[in-house]
Amino acid sequence: MRRENKVATAMIISIMVFAMVLFSFNARPVLAQATVPRNETVWGAGFGMNTGSYQAWNMGSNQGWTTYLMYEPMFGTNVATGEIIGWLGDSIAWLNTTTIQITLRSNLHWTSIGSSLATNTTAITTDDVIYSFEILQQTGQLGSLVQRVGDVSTAFEKVSATVLKVHVLPSYDGSSEVYRQLTYGWLIFPKAVWSDINATYSGALSTYTNDWQDTTMVPAKWRVASGMYLPYYHDATSTIGVINENWWGVDDTDFGRLPKPNYFGYTSYSSNDLALLAMERGDLDWDGNYLAGLTTVKAQYPNVVTYFDDLPYFPDKSPVMLVPNHKNYPLNQTWLHKALASVLNYTAMSDVSSGYLKEPSPMLIPADDAAARALLNSTIESKYAITYNVANALAILNTYCTYDSVGGVWWTKAGVTPSDPIQHYPLQEWNYPYSNATAPWTILDFMGWTDVNAMDTVAAQSFSSLLNIQTQVEFISGWGTVQVRMNNFQFDLADMVMSGQINMNMYERYFQMFSPLSSSAGGGVNAPLGGWYNQTFINDIELLDTFPAGSAAQWAVANEMQEILGEVMPVIPLAGHADWQVYSTTYWKNWPNSVTNPMLPSSPFAGTTQNANLLAIVFALNATGATTTLPPDYTLVIVGAVIVVAVIAIVVVWYIRRPGK
Repeated sequence: MRRENKVATAMIISIMVFAMVLFSFNARPVLAQATVPRNETVWGAGFGMNTGSYQAWNMGSNQGWTTYLMYEPMFGTNVATGEIIGWLGDSIAWLNTTTIQITLRSNLHWTSIGSSLATNTTAITTDDVIYSFEILQQTGQLGSLVQRVGDVSTAFEKVSATVLKVHVLPSYDGSSEVYRQLTYGWLIFPKAVWSDINATYSGALSTYTNDWQDTTMVPAKWRVASGMYLPYYHDATSTIGVINENWWGVDDTDFGRLPKPNYFGYTSYSSNDLALLAMERGDLDWDGNYLAGLTTVKAQYPNVVTYFDDLPYFPDKSPVMLVPNHKNYPLNQTWLHKALASVLNYTAMSDVSSGYLKEPSPMLIPADDAAARALLNSTIESKYAITYNVANALAILNTYCTYDSVGGVWWTKAGVTPSDPIQHYPLQEWNYPYSNATAPWTILDFMGWTDVNAMDTVAAQSFSSLLNIQTQVEFISGWGTVQVRMNNFQFDLADMVMSGQINMNMYERYFQMFSPLSSSAGGGVNAPLGGWYNQTFINDIELLDTFPAGSAAQWAVANEMQEILGEVMPVIPLAGHADWQVYSTTYWKNWPNSVTNPMLPSSPFAGTTQNANLLAIVFALNATGATTTLPPDYTLVIVGAVIVVAVIAIVVVWYIRRPGK
């Protein structure tokens, strides 16, 4: 062999060896996170988190996962059964139409890591509850609860160490919303510790991450929590909590033991495909990513299970919809919304999402949220059901437009119609160059959101091929970039997918999506939807909570809102947004299931409507008895590979320096 060929061969071998070493080292991402026994650990994924932040008051803002296990709420709701989940709270009830009484469990106590402010026997009291809500108000977390009760410091009355009363403002006499929000999963934290933290940081709690791994920021006196797990480890992508041997639940008659997993880890994967591989081989126990092709996977890997045993597998939690730019004419017209919605094939939408999606409701109420459906009028819902009807869509367009076969666009006949029943933005803010109904248009979408990308692609193809409204999808990288574009109305159509979770009633859903007072609709990523409203509808949102729950008067308001939404404010829903929760029974069993263990919401995602459910799910888990060996030690492999590469390099140098023949 010629010297040049030998050198080339040697170099190729070196590269191959090095690549093999790297691949073997990165093949099992979960096992590389930390040396905790696999069969003692629940591993979850699918939630974007800040692994270095554990702000108990800021639970809706992607905290490190251990936050939701180290602090606990008073209550929660299992929507699947209608039962209140009592955690720190023992009972909650109306005393009269303006007073709610809450009683805590007896013998609750904090766990202290060498703190001078609390010990392992320091009781959790109503002082801690009231102070936690004061901090929640201080940091702007309570929203409409403050609107209904006023200032927490006066509305929350301590009766004893375990009993408090919450007084409702007279204008919200009997408010079901106050009761609901008090049963949310607001995390409770120790007053002695957090009053010290709040004073130290002069009330600027957003700058305090509460990262127990940072011993300078979090001295021992501040390391106090109550939950089943305490911080153990975190890096840039993962968090791990370790069992709290001092947890109060061991001595409580409703619990009487520690949870079975000794560790709870949460991590991330660079792609949904890697997460699916981890589920298949048992490296991941609980995943909230969109995992395609589960029908085949479940047949091949019986350890992979879902909430529903059969398709569509997942609960419907919220609507996915297209939001038109309501400053652009004619995108802000009701007739156009109806035409576009009429060519959406919901079977095709579900098919491109592996059959996981349920048909959306024209009332934007998910199929599996009993809290949301309590005031849903099925007759009105059926009346405005969106049916696939291309002929009807074309008839609508022909009524309001003229088709230009040469230019390939539709032109509106009447131009701008200020009397349109939807009061959008002021007319002077509308954009209507040429009164052109089909620009062409672009759908703004989030790059990497596999299911939504597929749905938007189907919608664009339908508008283009069936209606001659040329539409394409623009995939944008980065949540912030999309939000800026939407807030500045630099789009034609955009995908809205961030509305709500299970356990949000009709008031909460419509307020979030349509009320100008909603931070989500008024200034967040859903701002374009919030700027599109009917004044009667807006007034009715607040009226919903001024009548007794389930009363004829409340039903009358709800019915009027649903008629307005169907006729005057028609939306363009793409699908019911599935709650992608996939479980593995390799190491842990007793996961939520619609038949044997109904629990909704069943998400591990953080949120005030979900935290007690998360804790109940974790506590209910039992080990399957599967055993594991420790993760492979790659040290010898790496050292050996380095030696091999070094030897090859020496050989290469020797060949180069050897005199030619």
